[in-house]
Amino acid sequence: MRLRNSLMLGGVFIVGLAMGTVAQPLQRAMGQQAPSDSTYQQLSLFGDILTQIKENYVIDPPSDTLIYNAVNGMLAGLDPHSSYMNAQQYADMQVQTSGQFGGLGLEVTQTAGLLKVITPIDDTPGSRAGIKPGDIIVEINGHSTQGLNLDDAVTEMRGAPGTQVSLTIKRSGINTPVHVTLTREIIKIQDVKDRLFTTPDGPVGYIRLDSFDQDAGPHIRQAVNQLEQQAHGHIHGYILDLRDNPGGLLDQAVAVSDDFLSSGEIVSTRGRHPEDDQVWYAQGGDIAVAAPIVVLTNAGTASAAEIVTAALQQNRRALVLGTKTFGKGSVQTIMPIANAGALRLTTALYFTPSGRSIQDYGVTPNVIVHDSRTPEDAFAQLRETDLLHAFANPTGQTTASLPPAPPLPAVAKTIPDKPPVNWPTFDPSNPATDFQLQMALKLVDGMGPVHTATAAN
Repeated sequence: MRLRNSLMLGGVFIVGLAMGTVAQPLQRAMGQQAPSDSTYQQLSLFGDILTQIKENYVIDPPSDTLIYNAVNGMLAGLDPHSSYMNAQQYADMQVQTSGQFGGLGLEVTQTAGLLKVITPIDDTPGSRAGIKPGDIIVEINGHSTQGLNLDDAVTEMRGAPGTQVSLTIKRSGINTPVHVTLTREIIKIQDVKDRLFTTPDGPVGYIRLDSFDQDAGPHIRQAVNQLEQQAHGHIHGYILDLRDNPGGLLDQAVAVSDDFLSSGEIVSTRGRHPEDDQVWYAQGGDIAVAAPIVVLTNAGTASAAEIVTAALQQNRRALVLGTKTFGKGSVQTIMPIANAGALRLTTALYFTPSGRSIQDYGVTPNVIVHDSRTPEDAFAQLRETDLLHAFANPTGQTTASLPPAPPLPAVAKTIPDKPPVNWPTFDPSNPATDFQLQMALKLVDGMGPVHTATAAN
């Protein structure tokens, strides 16, 4: 049975995780090559250290804790996205992929020992408490998160609905800690939201995709159908909002790309074993029927979301507006281990239709538009290249190697790269305050039907 691959923003928990099947690659690797003499020597060293700890440490630490920490230390030294999940953590991950779980609704990651919020999920305790992307969680229930691994931190924030969690937060630009108390809820992930906007050239369908869970593809198609019904069959164009989308399942990234492409390569993966390399192509049937598309991106657009962005951009199916994406170009495979959880291991890198890896680079929009007049806060705008042990880009290519960008419509020259001084404060409930969205509406309104061309390899 072939393993199911998953793409996710490495180290990010709450949404965007994936389930695996049988750990055949792990068994194959163990069977193909016996450890060398030097490997046995290093294992002997590990055994000696373990014995010394068990016999002489100030307390007798549990052996399973020592092994767990050792295994995760080994994996963390490889790259930011490989890790070991014990049985409980693996079970929690499987629950998450169902799109419903108990918790606070925060997507978090860990970098340089800091527990950092990627984004709060809409309409959850985290978002209602005003927690912001880039916030650093320094305490959970009065206990410091310093030295706490990501899995344990997530476990601390999960719990029975109705129970409370207190968080202490360090926020960029604020000198004093922010204290919030949240009540846990059942978090139901509404991965797709849609809305119809009216522009001078006709109705524009807006679709926001929060994550690539197991139903992302079907939900995108459902959203398009609903928008067409509201518009009585005529829609001038679409905006696909992938801002702060941390990724998810590879097969759903392929499915969503395929929904809007009539032909062309979507993505390819290349790993250590050439026989496992794969390429996915569009199968035809553009559900938007060549209507123009604008994809919205920012620094939180990652992994599976970057696959879709690059596939639509490089096949000339869509223009991208916003800021550069996160830059995660690696594939993690979930390898269950009998009665002992699962291994999440980086097994391949993915490549866009041009043959270029976006690892560390990300996807650069056709039209750069920031969501604030102030320069991007480096403290808040975490990207793949900032993570410890992140892979270097294997292709080493520059934007000069990409297919020529399609000509921009004349209206693109009238779009500023940041809001004017008098732009209203952003209010999530009021689209008129979302500068990037308003500029996307302006751009798509000035675009005509799209004639796609497959990106050159």
